[in-house]
Amino acid sequence: MTPTEHGKRKTESAPPPARARRRAPLTLLAAALTLLENPTVTLDLEGDALSREAPTLATLRVDTPAQAILPADLRDRFRGFAVVEEFPAGDNAWRLRLTPAPQGPWRLMPIPLEIRDPRTRQPLAQTLTHAVTLPAPPPLPPADGAPECDPAPAWIPPGWRTLALWALPILLAAALLLAAIPLLRRLRRTLRERALSPEERAHLELGRLLAQGWVAQGRLKPFYYALTALLRRYFERARATRATRQTTQEFLDALAADPAFPPAARDALADFLAAADRVKYAGADATPAQAEAAADSARALIDADALARKTPTPPREAK
Repeated sequence: MTPTEHGKRKTESAPPPARARRRAPLTLLAAALTLLENPTVTLDLEGDALSREAPTLATLRVDTPAQAILPADLRDRFRGFAVVEEFPAGDNAWRLRLTPAPQGPWRLMPIPLEIRDPRTRQPLAQTLTHAVTLPAPPPLPPADGAPECDPAPAWIPPGWRTLALWALPILLAAALLLAAIPLLRRLRRTLRERALSPEERAHLELGRLLAQGWVAQGRLKPFYYALTALLRRYFERARATRATRQTTQEFLDALAADPAFPPAARDALADFLAAADRVKYAGADATPAQAEAAADSARALIDADALARKTPTPPREAK
């Protein structure tokens, strides 16, 4: 073993000096003397005084040396309180929620403090903090029979589920209303048109057909179908026939049987229907000019029949 190693091992195995052995008891003794002289307790209320209507929040601080031992639970040190709740808020500090009892006094009793020897666990110093008396809470108002709270119901805003349940029927009603608007407009137009005379209604339908622009678009066959249907509806209303459910010949025979229908008008109507049937069924070609002329012919047939219905005609002679 080298001299250096021997000196090092000797240094590590040497006992501590007597001054170091006596330092810990002296430190504890100084802390004990400080504890016996200046234990300080501070209890701060949030508010002017205790309240009987709601719990009072407070902060408790105990200023002691670091070696001092405090009780684990301080709630049993309070007197005159129905409920005491404590929450740690740092070293030797607690947040309190105090609910005073009906009868006082309301106070914090002295808290026991002590310092113990860490080797023998024997107490070196013991003391009590000073008591803290809290101001009495204000008395409750005398009972007069009035309700303690406002009896008016409080409005609670509905949750999103309730709003969704409300919004669903509203959206459904709005959708039905939007879908019903065209139907209502059509119903209103139908009722208004039914109040018109047959010739007025026929002229309205003819103007609506021309406004669709089928002639300019070259859709001549659908135009002839719609034009002849319009003319048949007019005679069905004006002459009380079944023109919309009859063939062309049946339609002409029914009008020929009407003594108020002039034979010249029947011949003109027959020529018009024959020309239209050639376009609809025989595949005959038609020009836009011919289609516009057919519309003018239909208008003339309607006007002539309306005039004939307003002019009394003598009955036909029996053959």
